[in-house]
Amino acid sequence: MLRIVEFDPNLSYSPSNLDDKAAGRGLFVEEVRRFDTLFNGMAVAVDAARAGELAALPGVAHVYPVNTYSVPTPITGAVDTLPKPPHEVERDNVTVTGLTGVPEAHRDGVRGKGIKVGIIDSGVDYTHPALGNGPFPNKKVVGGYDVVDGDADPMDSPSGASGHGTHVAGIIAGSDGHMVGVAPEAKLYAYRVFGDARPTTDDVILEALERAVEDGVDVVNLSLGQAQSEVRQDALLPRALDAVAKRGVIPVVAIGNGAAGPFSPGSPGIAKNAITVGSVYATEATNLAFTVEGVPVPYNTFVTGPNSPAKGSVSIVDAGELCAPAAPGSLKGKLVLANSGWYPCTPTSAVTNAQAGGAAGVIWFDASEFADPEDLPLGMFWGDKSTIPAVAIRKRDGEAIRARLAAGKSVKAKWGSYWSQEVKGEFAGTPDQLSSWGPSHELDYKPDVVAPGGYVFSTVPRDQGFYAVKSGTSMATPHVVGAVALLLAERGDMGVPAMRDLLQSTAKPTKLGGDTSGALHQVAQQGAGLIDVPAALEASTKVSPAKLPLGELEGRAVTRTITLTNKEHRAVQYELGLESGMGAAPPYTSEYKTVKADAGVTLSAKKVTVPPRKSVTVTVTIRQPKGVVDGTVFGGWVTFTPKRGGEVLRASYMGVSGDWHKVSAINPTFTDINSTLDNPALRPEYFSFGKNEALTVTEAGKSAWLMLSHGFPTLRELRMEAVDSTGRVIAVPVREEWVVRNSGAGTGLDFLEWNLTAADGTPVANGTYRLRLVFDKILATGAPETWTSPEITVRR
Repeated sequence: MLRIVEFDPNLSYSPSNLDDKAAGRGLFVEEVRRFDTLFNGMAVAVDAARAGELAALPGVAHVYPVNTYSVPTPITGAVDTLPKPPHEVERDNVTVTGLTGVPEAHRDGVRGKGIKVGIIDSGVDYTHPALGNGPFPNKKVVGGYDVVDGDADPMDSPSGASGHGTHVAGIIAGSDGHMVGVAPEAKLYAYRVFGDARPTTDDVILEALERAVEDGVDVVNLSLGQAQSEVRQDALLPRALDAVAKRGVIPVVAIGNGAAGPFSPGSPGIAKNAITVGSVYATEATNLAFTVEGVPVPYNTFVTGPNSPAKGSVSIVDAGELCAPAAPGSLKGKLVLANSGWYPCTPTSAVTNAQAGGAAGVIWFDASEFADPEDLPLGMFWGDKSTIPAVAIRKRDGEAIRARLAAGKSVKAKWGSYWSQEVKGEFAGTPDQLSSWGPSHELDYKPDVVAPGGYVFSTVPRDQGFYAVKSGTSMATPHVVGAVALLLAERGDMGVPAMRDLLQSTAKPTKLGGDTSGALHQVAQQGAGLIDVPAALEASTKVSPAKLPLGELEGRAVTRTITLTNKEHRAVQYELGLESGMGAAPPYTSEYKTVKADAGVTLSAKKVTVPPRKSVTVTVTIRQPKGVVDGTVFGGWVTFTPKRGGEVLRASYMGVSGDWHKVSAINPTFTDINSTLDNPALRPEYFSFGKNEALTVTEAGKSAWLMLSHGFPTLRELRMEAVDSTGRVIAVPVREEWVVRNSGAGTGLDFLEWNLTAADGTPVANGTYRLRLVFDKILATGAPETWTSPEITVRR
């Protein structure tokens, strides 16, 4: 069993000390990794039965379990199929989009020069044309390490999380003829933590973080996380990110793709000193294309050859199936249209045969009767290698080109275009439906901001086709990392609090997704809003803090102070105002209720004048919304509008109305969706579904089972007690600490077993018993919530 040991920081302690102390107690530990940058400790392998003894060794401050982390699951959403005109999408905005103003920053010459960015992910394909186009290290990917295999080559994983890190890298700093990332002049350091077809673990991520700090990166991207355990800020990895921030490195982390409503952030995104990012839909989903007489023809590139050209025009000739090698020179300089089948003439053999004739490239389509005319085939992933580019197009486009050629018309393909589908207007630029929500389970304000993450065009490894559209908070996070690089390059060094304040105070609240009323989306999913890079670059007044975590109000008014600091040489006057986001009422599942939840907010002034190079403070008193149920998550913004014109600055707040702990731990969504079932339910067998009914057991070796879907964000402890007819506890068959709700989509469940034995392991006597659930909720101070089952009659 793997454990991470942290030594007492007040003592000079080394691995040999731990070995000696453990050996003195007959405990064998094997060192796996050593940590000495972020904290003094080590990862050790130890006998599972004796792992608990580590904490008792002298000099040991903490012992942590080792959790697993995965790349957040990719997500998708509804897209309109209406193509956009090709001129609306171009190299300079195909990846960065116009939503955050990055193209404007690029036009002003802000491109991230001199900034070093760490990427902790699946590695990076540094041979990609947009990512250095050469062996490691190169002009783009200048450093890094493969922590999984323990070598100096951080090439993207060939399987498992393959392509994820390369896609992230392209968003941050990619640049070639087809696309440009947010900070194309930044340098990248790739740390591979995801191996082939498996998740990563705390110890691997910790080593990568230590290496990133030691390499002197300015900002580090973590598009990873998990939301099922260790969702507290004092857990190992969140604490490590706090230490990273103290060392001057800005950690930017994905909140996750939980699709589970309020209180679903992932770890380590919950870290207090991480900038945590949610996702909004981009305005379009894009493929590379060439044009024929101005009409875009989308394609995917064969991985068996080089990348497709980004510019130039070339004449197309029809070569049919092209089952035999073309005569030398017969296709010289031509782009060949081919429609070979799958056997015996394969798509890649058609490319080889065209290459023999001197062709400049191949356009392939599937002309078989079974092919869907609208389907865009993937580029071929197998077959003979070629030295000319080849692309796959739709059957409908191939037949249209063939028809024009058959009619004797000259047809040319112009490279370097794009084919896009528009995201539905009511969703474009709004939070992705599956992007995870805050607050944290300890009521901290998360996420901090959002960025484009839905339908992002970026780089993937050569053997996956060079480019692809992916979605999720994994794609939004590198957009913010790139923005941080631009701000550091232009505005100079700053720590996490200052950078977060800058991003949040200049962010723009997004509209409620799928809604046309103009209502603002919940702060608990969008944070301060969509980052605005030009506004952040130009801001001359600092708002601090730019976020106000209110916690649980329980009817109280909460007062906070905001400081405005004017960095200009003239006074600036601001008019103060308020904006309110929609609220989210329980249940805490994907079936949450969107409600109007306007807090009562009183400001200490309607206008303020901030003298040059001085600061003023504003007091904000916030009362919980009226007419909403306990546990409703609400939020809004205090606005600062400059009298002489300019960008509006904001400070946002997030809180929970009423008594949070009155929200039942029992998930009501489960029975709403499954009306034939009860929750909880006493059942006779494992995975037995039905109503909550009394149970009679007449056979030895049988158990009683409770089916449970629980919906409170985190329980300090979940207990299932067996009680006799007098109410006396005779056994505790289930006792689990720090239990995260299993009710994400509304139907998650567990089966809890009592094997009808007493605490000492002996079978209980015949009689009547019940099972009692005890839900000890995080941060609660009163008596825990309980639930008691019907009778269990034992008659053996």
